[in-house]
Amino acid sequence: MEIYVWRSRVKNKWTRFIIVGTLLGMTQVVWGNHLDTAQAATSKPSSQIKTTLKTLSNLPVVKLTSKSSVKLTDVNLLKQDEGKLLTYTLTYTNNDQRSLQLVDYWTKVRSKGGTVYTSKLLAQDAEKKSVAGGSSLSVTYVTTVGKNVELSSLNFEIVKWDFSKANYESILGKINIPASYNVATPVNKPKKVRINGVPVNVKVQSLQTFSASDKSDYASIKINLHNVGYKGLENAGVKWVLVTKGGSSYPLNINANDSTYSLQPQESKSINYITTVPKKVKLDGAELIMVQENETEKSVIPLATMQLPKSSSMKNTEIKAGKVHTITLDDNKGKMATNVEEVSVSQTHGVNYYSVNFKIKNVGSREVTVPKYEFSVQNNKGKDFPLVTKALDTLKLKPDEERLIRLTFSLPYDEAEGTMKLVMNTPKVEGAEDKEIKFSYPAGTYILPKASSMQQSVGAESTLQLQNGKLSVTWETIQRLPWDNADVLSARVTLRNISTNTIKLPELKGMLSVDSADIPDTQLLMSESSALLGPGMSVDLHLLTTLPTSLDVAQLQVALNEVVGESSSELIRLTHIGQLPAIPRVKLGDNYAINNSGRKSEVKVKRTLVYPGTSSDIVYTELEVKNAEDRQIDLAKLTGYYETKTGEYYKTTVKQIDYPAGPGNSALVTMWSKIPRSIVVSDMSLLVGQTVGGQSTEKETTTSGKGYVDAVSFELKPDQESPLDKIKNFNIYPYTVETKDFKAVLSGGSTVNVSWKYDVSRNNDLNLPENEHKLILQIIEPTGKVFNKEIVLDKDLKEGNNQTLSWTLDDIVFNDRRSGAYTVALYDEFQGQRIKIATQAMGFVPAVGNLPESVPNPPEESL
Repeated sequence: MEIYVWRSRVKNKWTRFIIVGTLLGMTQVVWGNHLDTAQAATSKPSSQIKTTLKTLSNLPVVKLTSKSSVKLTDVNLLKQDEGKLLTYTLTYTNNDQRSLQLVDYWTKVRSKGGTVYTSKLLAQDAEKKSVAGGSSLSVTYVTTVGKNVELSSLNFEIVKWDFSKANYESILGKINIPASYNVATPVNKPKKVRINGVPVNVKVQSLQTFSASDKSDYASIKINLHNVGYKGLENAGVKWVLVTKGGSSYPLNINANDSTYSLQPQESKSINYITTVPKKVKLDGAELIMVQENETEKSVIPLATMQLPKSSSMKNTEIKAGKVHTITLDDNKGKMATNVEEVSVSQTHGVNYYSVNFKIKNVGSREVTVPKYEFSVQNNKGKDFPLVTKALDTLKLKPDEERLIRLTFSLPYDEAEGTMKLVMNTPKVEGAEDKEIKFSYPAGTYILPKASSMQQSVGAESTLQLQNGKLSVTWETIQRLPWDNADVLSARVTLRNISTNTIKLPELKGMLSVDSADIPDTQLLMSESSALLGPGMSVDLHLLTTLPTSLDVAQLQVALNEVVGESSSELIRLTHIGQLPAIPRVKLGDNYAINNSGRKSEVKVKRTLVYPGTSSDIVYTELEVKNAEDRQIDLAKLTGYYETKTGEYYKTTVKQIDYPAGPGNSALVTMWSKIPRSIVVSDMSLLVGQTVGGQSTEKETTTSGKGYVDAVSFELKPDQESPLDKIKNFNIYPYTVETKDFKAVLSGGSTVNVSWKYDVSRNNDLNLPENEHKLILQIIEPTGKVFNKEIVLDKDLKEGNNQTLSWTLDDIVFNDRRSGAYTVALYDEFQGQRIKIATQAMGFVPAVGNLPESVPNPPEESL
C-alpha cells in the first residue's frame, strides 16, 4: 500500500487546493449536505413503512427545444479552506435531426439568497461544441461556493442567450436538489466516471474495520474498477477520501502492490485502500469521494461521490496451532499457504529465547513475490513485541515451492506466560511526504503451539527443519579446558541427516553464550569440508571460544545461525544450566576413540616415565595412536595437559609425526612437562584433546592450534622398574640391545681404550617422531671419577649384529694403572634428565706386556 498526500501541482495567487486529513495533517474534505433517506409519511406501524430512495434521476429535465432537453446527472462537493468546490454534470439530449449548438446555452449556480456563482466548463469538456442529432452529451462545470452553502439551497439555472433581453439572457429553467434527495451513488451500484478520458465503472465492494491500536481502527475499502472503454488506462492518478456523516475526512492509501496499476479495455480490477480512524468515529452513513488533480484547473477536482456500505468489523483471524492459513494476495495475484510448524524455547537468566518454524508455500499457478511481511509476537497480556527478519526481503516462490522461515525472539519470563500469538502484518507503507505515517494490518494471526524445551540439552536429540530436509541436532559435549593463561570453552554439536534425500547444509555461524551474554568471537569448526550430507550421514561442529580462568559460569547456550549474504538468522538455540559434565576418564590400558568422519583413530597410553631432577621432575608420556580408517590419513594433532589431584594443570610439549599414517598403522606421540618434585606423579592424569583452529579440524598442525576439543583424561601409572644389574640385554625404545662384549683396556699410561660390541634390533611397529632421547654410558673408576659417553640414538647406535663402538678415555687418574675394577652404568637421558637403565661392575683389561707378573689380573665380571 502507499499513502498519498494531495496537493495542487500548480500554484498561483488566486487558487490553491489542498486536502488535509485529520490523521495525516491534511485539510478536511467534506461532502456537503449529507442527506438522509426520504421516508413516506404514514400513520402505519414502523414495520410497514415503505422507504423510497430518491436520487438525481428523479429530478425533472429542462426543455431546450421541443425535442431537446438537459438534466442534472451528477453533483460533487469538496470542502476547502476557501469554500466548497462544486462540480456538476449536465447531460444534453438532442432528439432533433440537426445538431444542437451548445454555444447558445449556458448555466449558472444561484443561491436562494440570490448569490450567483459563476461556472465554467472543465478543460476536458471545453471542446464540446454541439450535440449531434439523436444523441446525448455530458459536460461538467466547476465553481466555488460558500463554506456553509448546502446543495438544497442552490438552484442550477439553464440559460439561453437572448439578445432581445436587456441582459441578453433567458432562463429556460431551474433545477433544485431537495434536501431529501441522495446525490451519492447508492451502495452496490456502479458509477460511470471518465478517468483521463477513459470511461470506467466504479463500484464500492466492501468496507471493513479492524483494530489498529488501543485508540484507532483500520478502515479497509475495496473498490472495483471496470474499464468499459476501448483503450487502456495507465496511472489513473485518482485518489479517494472517506468522509463521515459528521463531516470528518480521511484520505485513503492505496495498497503498495497496486500503486501503479493499469487497466486494459474491458478489464476489471479490485483495488484495496486503507486508512486509520479514531475508534470513537462512527462510519455509518459515510461516503467516498473520488478526486483527481487537474493541472489545467490548477485544482483538485471531485469526480464521484459514492455511498459506503455498512462497515463490518473484521477480527484478526486467529489460526489454531497446526492449522494452515491460506492468504490471497492483493488483486488475486496468487495464493500462499502459511502455517507455524513448531516452536522451541531455551532459557537464560530471566529471559526465554524462542525459535519459530514458519512455512510459506505457493499454492497458486504462477510465481509470486512474497510481500515483506513484518512479524510480531503478542503475549496473553496483549503486549506486542516486534520481530526482525530479512528472510522475505527478496523472496520469490514458484508454484508448489515452499520456504521455511525461522523466526527468533526473546521475552522476559514474566511476559512469556500463557498462550502467545505470532502476528504477520502487511508491509508498512510510508506516506509520500510524511515518513512517520505508516500503515500495516495483520494478514494472519497464528496461535503458537506449546514450545519444546531446549533446557539441559547436552546429550538430548532435537530436530531441525531445513528447506531441503530435516536434521537431528545433538549437543554431544561441552568442555572447559585449560589453555595457556585462559580457559578454552568448546561445544561439539552433531548434525545428522534424518531425511531420505541428500541435504546441502546452509552456511553456518555459531554462537556461544555465557549467562545470557553472547560471545561474538566464537569459532565454528566443521569436521567435514563438504556441506553435503547423504541420508544417515552426520557432521560434527565444534564451537570454540576462550574465557578468563576466574569467570564462574552458571549457564551456557549454543546457537547455530544460517548466514544469508551479510545477515544471519538463528536456526536453533540449546541451553545447559548448572555444572559442566565431567571430562570422560580413560582407565589405564583402555583406548580413547576419535570418531571424526574420515579421521577415525584410537589413542592409548603406552607408558609414563619420570626423569628426576633437582627441583623438578620431567614427566614423560608416550601415546600410541592407531589409524582406524581403511585409507592413509593425517592423524589428529593432539594437545595435552597434566592434571594434578588438586586441579593444577601443566601444559605438555607434544611431538608427533608430520606425515600420514597408513591404514591400520600406529604412531607414537610423546608429551612431557616439568613438574615440581613435591607433586605425587602417581596421582596425576593426562588431559588429551584434539588441537583445532582455523576453518577445519582437518587442517591443523602441531603449531597452529587455537584450542583443543573432545578432551579425555587418561589415568597414569608411571613405570617404576628397578635398573638392571647387567648391561647384557636392555631396552631404550625403540631399540633392543644385546651386549656381546664390553672392554676397557688399560694402556699403561693415561688412556683407556673402550670397546663395546653389541647387536641392535629396532621395533618398527610404530611411526615415530624425531627421537629426543640419548643413551648415556658411564664408566665410573674406583676413585669415583665419572666418564660419560653420549650415544645419539638413530645416529651413533647402529642397527644390526656385531656392531662395535669404540672410544678412548684420557685422564691422569689412569697413569701407571695396572689393574682394577670399574662400574658401567647406562642411562636414558631426556631433556638433560636421566633414568638409569642398567649398571654392572667390571674389571679393567691390562695392556699386554705392561703388567708385572707379580700382580694378578682381577677377573672380569661375566656379562
